[in-house]
Amino acid sequence: MNLLARHLACAVESLIYGPVYGKLQFMIRSPEPLDPDETWNFLTGKLNPIADWIRWRWPPPFLRPLVVAAKLRQDHVLGIADHYDISNDFYELWLDKKYMFYTAADFPNGDESLEEAQTLKANFLLDLIRPQAGEKILDLGPGWGAMLKHIYQHTGDKENLYGFTISKEQLEYNRTHDGFNVEFRNFITTEYPESFFDKIFSIESFEHVRPNEMRQLAAKLYHALKPGGIVMHQVSLRLPVPIPANAPAVQIFFPGTIATPYIHFIHDFEAAGFRIVHLSLADYRPTLRHWFERLKANRERAIEIAGVRAFNRYLCFFPVAWRFFDDGIGMTVRIALEKPAAQTRSRTKTAGDALSAPMQSPAEELAGVALRST
Repeated sequence: MNLLARHLACAVESLIYGPVYGKLQFMIRSPEPLDPDETWNFLTGKLNPIADWIRWRWPPPFLRPLVVAAKLRQDHVLGIADHYDISNDFYELWLDKKYMFYTAADFPNGDESLEEAQTLKANFLLDLIRPQAGEKILDLGPGWGAMLKHIYQHTGDKENLYGFTISKEQLEYNRTHDGFNVEFRNFITTEYPESFFDKIFSIESFEHVRPNEMRQLAAKLYHALKPGGIVMHQVSLRLPVPIPANAPAVQIFFPGTIATPYIHFIHDFEAAGFRIVHLSLADYRPTLRHWFERLKANRERAIEIAGVRAFNRYLCFFPVAWRFFDDGIGMTVRIALEKPAAQTRSRTKTAGDALSAPMQSPAEELAGVALRST
């Protein structure tokens, strides 16, 4: 695409999908690799008041559901393939070398290496899952098998570990590297055996569950767990209930995806019968910066593997995601939920009740904790 065509496309897309979408596509379509430092500074820096006012308000609220509707109707497999099935070698360039976690890590002191931070995260989540040898444990969206590997190292039991994925590249990686029992199966639409699993967990795969799918899926997971079983999620959710202006731009990186509001997520799992036993936040921003710097350091190899367009897209994705959290639109939640041993479905008053009022001070305070926890 020549420069004139890029400018015309930018103008049209900015009008329909918003200026954030238009500008990002203009940058990504550059025939030359973007300059990393300029890209980060531009996408995370302070905007002039007029540009900032526009980015929060266009597309207008009534138009936002319309411009993402077509993407949200497509098969989940297409969106997953678009983001994850580029190349396992491409991801290996910038993910941690110990596990290959493509999820937020823990940097309590701020000076941890990416490998140290991901290990801290893995240990934290292990404490929430509490796996034991002999338990049937299911990973929904296992990625490159990072948490399955960590659980196996803890229990020594590989036979009872399961995973569902719809990424062909990740499926092949799990088969050839660790031999985990990972199936090509959409965990959103699949039917689960009743009271089969002791533990079910997901680490940043529920971002791909659309808001209108969440309640039914929560009920399925309740059905699939044994009484007393645990579901654990690390998931990035949005704070505003109305669709934010940046929602169309998300489709550039994750076609067919829109984050579920935090309040709806909590209420959907409570409605299924779950009881919250742990709720905390993680700060995604340091992890995104680490990935950006590693991609920057491996620019030539990344372009050789995936091409200029893919390099530019991920170089833009990391600072855009960083800003999503820094602006307070999204937050990363760690939540463990228990299926009561008595299988009662009476609703227990939980942390979700404290945040049930639409965007009132408790929810804003919770978001502020996440942003201050660097």
